Amino acid sequence: MPRVNKPATILAAATLSITAGLTGAPAALADGPNTPASIVAEIEARKWPVLEKGDENFQVKFAEYLLNDYGYYPHARPKGVFTEDLVKAAKKFQKAYKLPVTGKIDAETWNDMRDTYGQVGRGSRTQKVRAVQSALREGYYYNIIVDGIYGPRTESAVRNFQYKVGIGVDGIVGPITFRALVTGGD
Repeated sequence: MPRVNKPATILAAATLSITAGLTGAPAALADGPNTPASIVAEIEARKWPVLEKGDENFQVKFAEYLLNDYGYYPHARPKGVFTEDLVKAAKKFQKAYKLPVTGKIDAETWNDMRDTYGQVGRGSRTQKVRAVQSALREGYYYNIIVDGIYGPRTESAVRNFQYKVGIGVDGIVGPITFRALVTGGD
């Protein structure tokens, strides 16, 4: 039986594992693959909006759609008003993710909502798509229908939005585009 060099074998296995991990990286990392580091840093430095009971804006509707998709909010047709039902949904989400249970959508809650989001792109049909469509329509005035179907018009609007804010244009809503949509993109 040939003698095996254990340190070399371990190093080779680790290298193979790392290489496989990079080539098999989740597609969510593809969001804006050609985005300059300075743009990513600028977007990541933006403050998340803190939403609380009584607030009315497109970010509230965005959160409503996501919490519905995640199973915490029973209303499939959000209104964009932070009601007591949304306070309860936020608390359920926060409790499930071991966050401070405030009932507000704060920075920690947004971060975990974004981490849970993953990505959406052509062919997706979810409440997450409705969140994107509603943000593009109501927050950035794109003429698209909020139907939950990520088709050519939604992809075109996402690509246009990415171009405007300096994100590498790929038509996929992942973590970078998500944050730009919520925190103000243009």
